[in-house]
Formats: sequence, C-alpha cells, structure tokens
Amino acid sequence: MEENEKRRLINSMFKKAAGYEAVETQEEYSLVDGELALTKRKIIRKDVPPDLSALKLLLGEEKPPAVSREELERERKELAEEYFKITGKRLKSHKKNKGKGGI
Repeated sequence: MEENEKRRLINSMFKKAAGYEAVETQEEYSLVDGELALTKRKIIRKDVPPDLSALKLLLGEEKPPAVSREELERERKELAEEYFKITGKRLKSHKKNKGKGGI
C-alpha cells in the first residue's frame, strides 16, 4: 500500500473516531422548454457522532476501557487536534445528544 493511501485511510479513521459533520446535496431536474434544468437543490447537514469502534481500532485495544464522558471528550479533542496536525483541517465540534442516549 502506498504511503499516500495509508495517510488517507488514517485520516479517515481519525475523522470517524472524533465525529464530524457530513454535507449531502440533493438535486432535482425537470424538463423546461425541452431541456433539462436544475429546479431544486437541497443541502442537508448531518452531525455524525464519534465512533467507538474506530477509536478502539486507533488505540489498538480489543475492548474499550471504562471511561467517563469527560475522558471521552478529552480523547475526542486530542484526536481532532491530531487530525488537524496531519491534514490542516479542523473538524466541526460535536454537539452533545442530551437525552438521546448518545455519547
């Protein structure tokens, strides 16, 4: 595997472990005067929460350790900073899912 591919995969794993915001664009086309024309564009932003499986893989542990929310948040911030050092891109801060059973 090339170094470039390895770096891309590691960057993806950091992003997944830390959580991120995904942007999806939906476009709708219709016939207008006999030609296809864009009639509707919808941009959807979704918060993707941190993935403990990705974190576990990055840390090389089979079972995630029993940790508090504060420790998880501190680890998420450290991973986000490491991601920034590698890519130069900042991850969006993750919003807490209060009352929804999320991390």
